[in-house]
Amino acid sequence: MMSGKKGIVFLLAALMALVTASAVVSDGSDASPGMATGSAGEFKDGKDGTITFLVNNDTGGEIEATFKVYVDIAYGDITESTAANVTMTQTLADGQNTVKISFSMGDGDHTVTVTASSDDATFDAGANHFTLNISVAKSIWSNVTTYLALIAIVLIVVIAAFYYIRTKPKAAPSTTFTELEEKKKAEKPEEPARKSVGTERRRYNSKANDSAAKTEESKPAPVQVEEKKKAASFTELEEEKKTSKPSDSSKKIKYVSSRRK
Repeated sequence: MMSGKKGIVFLLAALMALVTASAVVSDGSDASPGMATGSAGEFKDGKDGTITFLVNNDTGGEIEATFKVYVDIAYGDITESTAANVTMTQTLADGQNTVKISFSMGDGDHTVTVTASSDDATFDAGANHFTLNISVAKSIWSNVTTYLALIAIVLIVVIAAFYYIRTKPKAAPSTTFTELEEKKKAEKPEEPARKSVGTERRRYNSKANDSAAKTEESKPAPVQVEEKKKAASFTELEEEKKTSKPSDSSKKIKYVSSRRK
């Protein structure tokens, strides 16, 4: 009987231990966070790309996690002294979290390794890292030759345009040569009509005749000298004196006395 009672007590103790263990597991104190394999966005030479991945936090509370990115370094070659290309710290809430890491790489094919660690909890050994193969396209602006080629093209275009302008034939004028001559004549002041030699000669002769006539008019008239008369006789001279001599009666002055009679 006693052995049966001991067996029952042992079974009860074992059941209690299992219940306690299950309670600890459900509490999440021994749970390990983990991350899934991420995906890479578009990476270009000289331009940042982004890696996105999910992290599941089953610890029941927030934890501080550190993520490191290694370019062209395999996970097995990573040690504590290996320098990461990118390091980022993020607070993970309870449950599922989305993490994004942005960085840049040179052109070509690369192997990118991402690791996760935390001082608050230990990541699951199978979910504390992942690896991606990323191909980065070459940018045309990353090569000096590209800039030189563009400068050469611009210079060629400028020289060609200058040469074309210099050698381009000038457009024919819209007006004809005859129209240009007529326009010049219209704008030029009219010259006085040139007189003929015969007209000038007649005018000169006319002016000379008029001048001679005026000269003749301005001369004093010639004094006409009367022909000297033939000497008269003595009798005729006496008669002429008597005729020209005033009469005595006309010379006499009548005297009137002023005294009263």
